[in-house]
Amino acid sequence: MTTWTHPSIRTLLDEVPDSSPFETIAERARQRTLEALEQGWRGPPYDPFELADLLGVDVVARQNVDDARLVSTEPESKPRIEFNPNRRADRVRFSVAHELAHMLFSDHGDQVRYRDEAHHVGRSDDWQLEVLCNVAAAEFLMPVGAFAPARASDLSLPHLLDLRSVFRVSTEALLRRVVKLTSEPVSVFAAARVVDTEDFRIDYVVRSRAAKAGLLKTKRLPADSVLAECRAVGASASRTEDWDDEHVFAQVVAVPPYPGYRFPRVVGLVQPADSAVPPVEGIQLQRGDATRPGGSGAQIITHLVNDRARSWGPHGFAAALRAAFPEVEIEYSEWALDPQQRQLGEVHISSAGANKWVASLVVQSGYGERADGQSRLRLAALERCLAQLARLAADLNASVHMPPIGTGQAATPWRYVRDLILEELVDRGISVTVYVLPEASMPQEEISHDQLVLL
Repeated sequence: MTTWTHPSIRTLLDEVPDSSPFETIAERARQRTLEALEQGWRGPPYDPFELADLLGVDVVARQNVDDARLVSTEPESKPRIEFNPNRRADRVRFSVAHELAHMLFSDHGDQVRYRDEAHHVGRSDDWQLEVLCNVAAAEFLMPVGAFAPARASDLSLPHLLDLRSVFRVSTEALLRRVVKLTSEPVSVFAAARVVDTEDFRIDYVVRSRAAKAGLLKTKRLPADSVLAECRAVGASASRTEDWDDEHVFAQVVAVPPYPGYRFPRVVGLVQPADSAVPPVEGIQLQRGDATRPGGSGAQIITHLVNDRARSWGPHGFAAALRAAFPEVEIEYSEWALDPQQRQLGEVHISSAGANKWVASLVVQSGYGERADGQSRLRLAALERCLAQLARLAADLNASVHMPPIGTGQAATPWRYVRDLILEELVDRGISVTVYVLPEASMPQEEISHDQLVLL
């Protein structure tokens, strides 16, 4: 475990003492992206300039800036990011996203935050702040819904590196999103060479839902590991090695160094060399009626409600659910009489008999079509509800069953909902089945081709 010493991160730890800095900063970045998606931010590629505008940040080109910087401003003024327009387009995108990440730290206005060599102040622990900003930048550039799970089935590094040009993201951002979606036992890691010993310090590890928790608990990898072959940015290598007493297959690639550092950083994928390790399934998608889930054991049937209505809607799945479990709808209506209870992000759960429960997730702000055509579903509220649902399902030892929530009257793209279900439920070990009526179209897993046009 890293001993965090950077002042900005120490402040972060004081603010959220019960969470790791990685979890806190990733969650803060996630909240920003969910809010932006609700406001119509679309991709891929996901434009950090547009995100900055939605967040109220000015972005200005400056020829005299080496890379990019977040400029301290007066409290009444808008924050400002200045960038060098002569850098490669993808480098500019990442640098702007990285500077937006600095704003997730409450002390970001205390000084100018530079992303260049010339203004590197030489703190030995600056890498700590840089790695957390890279984590947040990856969340900005590859938010929920950016990548179809089917694309994460091929984990060969050359294939994944080819996808960078499609999504116009950094290697690090792409690999972090792939690992969150794949059903294979694989982890992504980032490392940096330690100058005095030439071995490699592991900065962070993100594991897929099928990966062993014990792999890569070490803080260091030896100087003669496969990482040593990546001495220039863009150089890649792969090899079967023994790490942590495990026989693994590692694929690695060199990426730009931290400001002020000589050697490039290395990111990569590591998975068991034994290909017999089975994958872990994600969401089970099947034809059927979610009011009559298949299988055995405890089951939670899940649907969405809004924060205004005191009863379930008269159409769609809510009507079918009322017909199947009228007593549950009555209990929900009694609970919903109190407006303080039906707040966005809250969950009502009621027994439906025969080892079944019905969970109502309050995630829609009002009802009916909005004048601006935007969805009433609040993704941040859905994330909170799913986290609560995961705890309830774990306590009841229950599986979760639902229609393709959010895609009906809420008109939210399924890929956003899908990724939140994967990360909040499936990654916590909760079995999830989504039922699509026989006559209905299957949820769209891929992003339509016209959204992949590079600008």
